[in-house]
Amino acid sequence: MRIDAAGTPAPAGASWPGLLAAVALVWALSATFTFVPWWHAHGLYLRDAVRVDGQWWRLATAMWVHLDGHHWLADMLAATGVLAICARVARVRNLLLVLVACGIAVQLVLLRVPAIAWYGGLSGALHGLALWGALGLLRAPGLARITGVLLCLGVLAKVWVEQSWLAPVVFDPAWGFGVVRVAHAAGAVAGLLCWVLQEWWLARRPARDSGAAA
Repeated sequence: MRIDAAGTPAPAGASWPGLLAAVALVWALSATFTFVPWWHAHGLYLRDAVRVDGQWWRLATAMWVHLDGHHWLADMLAATGVLAICARVARVRNLLLVLVACGIAVQLVLLRVPAIAWYGGLSGALHGLALWGALGLLRAPGLARITGVLLCLGVLAKVWVEQSWLAPVVFDPAWGFGVVRVAHAAGAVAGLLCWVLQEWWLARRPARDSGAAA
């Protein structure tokens, strides 16, 4: 464990092999659900299929499905950047757990939005991972802390500018489909909740360890 100048434990980051493995896994899984027709058809979030036909697995697979190659590539480049930044203060297992948790949380929120009949993409989950990682970077010294501040501000500003509470879906001519902005906001909230839950859990550990030692 590393100790910073203030005498508090510095956050442990991911190893380069672990980070590269995580990036490769995300790219491969997303490519499979995006470009293999059977996986695409059975992975996409379809509101009626989930609510009426009980196909609940779509809540966990929709984040990996993308609508075309450009959509997929944009999300994969964003995922690579976010994972690389957050790996400064988080282990690979935690990165992937938070990414998946935020992705599932986004889908649960979309179940409450009747206007969204279908959805695919990793951007909502990435908003959550970015905010969670940024909060962790605030504890790191030097440039990492500055990066955390900028990343926090960037995510929060983006969510505010999009104002998804006024229009959950907005058609974007550049993409050729509706951008589900509420997924970005839901992902950011999920990332914040993951961080709060993590801090609560870590705060309990000293008390448990003290009790065991006694």
